[in-house]
Formats: sequence, C-alpha cells, structure tokens
Amino acid sequence: MKKVLICEDEKEVQGLLKDILLKNKYEVYTAEDGKAAIAKTREIKPDLLLLDIRMPKLDGLEVAKEIRDFNTEVKIIFITGFQSPEISKEAAKYNILGYIVKPSPAKAILQVIKQALK
Repeated sequence: MKKVLICEDEKEVQGLLKDILLKNKYEVYTAEDGKAAIAKTREIKPDLLLLDIRMPKLDGLEVAKEIRDFNTEVKIIFITGFQSPEISKEAAKYNILGYIVKPSPAKAILQVIKQALK
C-alpha cells in the first residue's frame, strides 16, 4: 500500500483529499503546516507528498527545498489555488511532478496521483 502525506492548511481540502485517497486504498497521513510535513516525511518516508504552496510560516517551495535536502525519492505534487510561471520555474528545481488545482474533481485528482506513483 502506497503512503501519501497531505500537507494542507485548509481543513476542508485536507479532508476531501484524505477521503479520496482512503477510498482508493492509500495509506494516508496529514500535516497542517510545513514544519509538520518535514517531520512526518522524515518519520514515515511517504511515497508521495501532496503539498500546499500557500501556507503560513513555511510555504510549499520552502518545504520542498528542505525535504529534498534529505529525501530525493519522495514524489511531490503541489496543491494550489492558482499556477504561475514563476512558481512552475521554481518548482522544477525540486523535481515537482505536477499540480492539483483547487478545486478539482476527485477523478482528476486521482489521475494526477496515480500518474505520479507509476
């Protein structure tokens, strides 16, 4: 069973993602902020990290950078309300596999996740 860590500060979005993943037989963990995501990544070694870009304290880019310093294997997908060329360019430095744009239908979310975990 693949382990997925969701780092999303919006409880509603986090709950929706968790429900989708649990229904599709993933082992799911959550983190409310970037510091918790870094600690949980060290602890559980997830296969995939769903990482919100805009969060208080540490944003998704800062979290991705820090995680890449100790874990180059975990696959990372950003969760965002919007995409920008600047963020896409910066994300490429940390081998970000894609984006889930909020809100997205469950089918589209699963498609991105399954593609990343191939």
